[in-house]
Amino acid sequence: MVQRLVFAMMFCAFGLISLLVAVQPSVARTLIVAVNNAPPYRVISVYTNSASYSGIYIDVIRDAAKRIGLDLSFEVVPFKRALYLLERGEADLMLGPNRTDERQKYMYYFGAALPDEPKAVYINEIGAEIRDIKDLDERSVGVLRGANYNRQFDEAKGIRLVEAADYSTLFRMLDMQHINALIVPELQAVEQIKREGPYHIRKAELVLQGQPSFIAISRRSDYFTDGSFTELERVLVEMRQDGTFGRIYSRYATPAQ
Repeated sequence: MVQRLVFAMMFCAFGLISLLVAVQPSVARTLIVAVNNAPPYRVISVYTNSASYSGIYIDVIRDAAKRIGLDLSFEVVPFKRALYLLERGEADLMLGPNRTDERQKYMYYFGAALPDEPKAVYINEIGAEIRDIKDLDERSVGVLRGANYNRQFDEAKGIRLVEAADYSTLFRMLDMQHINALIVPELQAVEQIKREGPYHIRKAELVLQGQPSFIAISRRSDYFTDGSFTELERVLVEMRQDGTFGRIYSRYATPAQ
């Protein structure tokens, strides 16, 4: 009799514990997103005690995270530093890098490419027109530090690349004629000129074909190593197929002038 009573009490206690665990709210997983300010793709507005985050790529990842109950924490760093953080596993996600063989060693690219963005070429107001990549041969060309342009420059081996941490610096360098040209995503050029212009520069006739950009995850991230990333990938693919990517892009898209 006593044994039965003890067993019954233990069974009830186990059932109560199971019920309490079941009704506890689940704790959302938080992923660190390494971002640089690059309107309209990644728009970071800093205030006295806070910051706000928006833009094409940030809106995409926020929508995807909301659908599967993920929390996001944004760490603002230069573009090249973001690459380093993913390589070291000190950040989980990066928004918008192009795919290269070197980066694939430490990044996994989700199978839902973001909208391609052509690269515009800007030159001095009085500079000779640039109609072909070969016209940049033997000229100093500003590019974002860490960005990848190797394939586009195959036909102009004499290009002298000048790197800077951000496009704001590159636009000022071109305006002051410290470089002959700069290469920048078209939408980002529009935003930069709108925010900090006018400059004594003009858009060249040459436009470089855009390479696919992606949302990528560090191969050292716990979210990657335990296989959880497949759920985020599934949602991103769904968003591309159901038109969410396109709707977000259209909110920010403005043709380059």
